[in-house]
Amino acid sequence: MFDVRCSKSAFTLIELLVTTAILAVVIGAIGACLAGGIRVWDVARQFNRHEADALVGFRLMRRDMGQALEFEGSPFVGEPISCSFVGVAFVATADPVKSSIPRLARIRYYLSPEHAAWCRGVSAFVWEGQEPESVEILVSDVHGVALRYGALPDSEGAGGTEWSESWSNPTNLPAAVEVELEVGSRERGTLMTQWFVLPLAGEGA
Repeated sequence: MFDVRCSKSAFTLIELLVTTAILAVVIGAIGACLAGGIRVWDVARQFNRHEADALVGFRLMRRDMGQALEFEGSPFVGEPISCSFVGVAFVATADPVKSSIPRLARIRYYLSPEHAAWCRGVSAFVWEGQEPESVEILVSDVHGVALRYGALPDSEGAGGTEWSESWSNPTNLPAAVEVELEVGSRERGTLMTQWFVLPLAGEGA
């Protein structure tokens, strides 16, 4: 006569193995979906971060360039990856009550290869020497920058704006500045472009 309990134990063990295998498959599928979702979310978050930082930086540039002033002793200097000019900006002070005040300042926008970032530097304007510059990173993971400078047409019938990669007119401002940033990863970078108009352009000699 056979022992029925042995048969029942063997059947229970098979059930346990099958259940474990099913759970392993389900957990693996859930884990794969979760990992994929996290990767997608991380990529989207990184893209949104770069885009948001660039938009904030562009707004700051629009404000600064809208207040750019003509100074023969300190003219607007435009290069392919940087530009500097005199304008009105908040400058740090030693006063504990007023940490910064608006005043005449030297403003510089440039690509920092060391940090792979688009930066803004501000220093108080002085006629002799140079004050310490306060630098802030506006956009990180910047792998390329291209600046172009537009001049006003020579006459009313001279067609559109003429663009160049540099600006060195000591008595005049460019009419507009085009800024193109390549942000994000090198494999999946995003190009973001903005144009800025300088209201006082053309008033110099």
